[in-house]
Amino acid sequence: MNTRIQIIDDNVSLTTLLAKTLFKFGYDPVVENNPLLAINTARHFMPDLILLDVMMPERDGGRVLADLRADLTLRYIPVILLTAIAREAQALADTDGIKSAVIAKPVQLTELVNEIEKQLAAVRTYAEQQEHEAALGSADHLPNLLVGDRNMSLPREGNAFVDWPPTVADASSSFSSNTSFPDFSFPEREEDKKSDGNAW
Repeated sequence: MNTRIQIIDDNVSLTTLLAKTLFKFGYDPVVENNPLLAINTARHFMPDLILLDVMMPERDGGRVLADLRADLTLRYIPVILLTAIAREAQALADTDGIKSAVIAKPVQLTELVNEIEKQLAAVRTYAEQQEHEAALGSADHLPNLLVGDRNMSLPREGNAFVDWPPTVADASSSFSSNTSFPDFSFPEREEDKKSDGNAW
């Protein structure tokens, strides 16, 4: 399925043109011209990214963004604010601890596509990191332990580990009687010479 991008803007001409352009770039655009319906539309389509106008009648982009961040199902969807008042919109960009990108109108297509890809890449990277951490935390991904010359996994009964550590007989190899070790010796101290022989 193509990446779904929701466009929230009351300007019908702009959203129509933008939707056609995004479609040509391989995205699946969803247009919502009524800011009062923006949250319901987002819940229905669950977009991968949202392009949000700031100056809209009845409900401006700042309030829509606050509603998005307050909704647990929509909270982490990346948002790009598209606005003619980009400098003023910077104050809205950091809502509820989540930073949104800001692009000034008139929109430069190259800049917009690059920012869309940047935001989507960040989301993918975060998702991959979460999956990796979840895998590391799973008991099914415990590392194998090297015993002798073969790999042994921890023995299990249900969720409990049993009979660990293994005895020497359990291992595939053990020290033989002819195993040689280097001879370590230490210089004799004066107090050792005076010892009665019972001291360690």
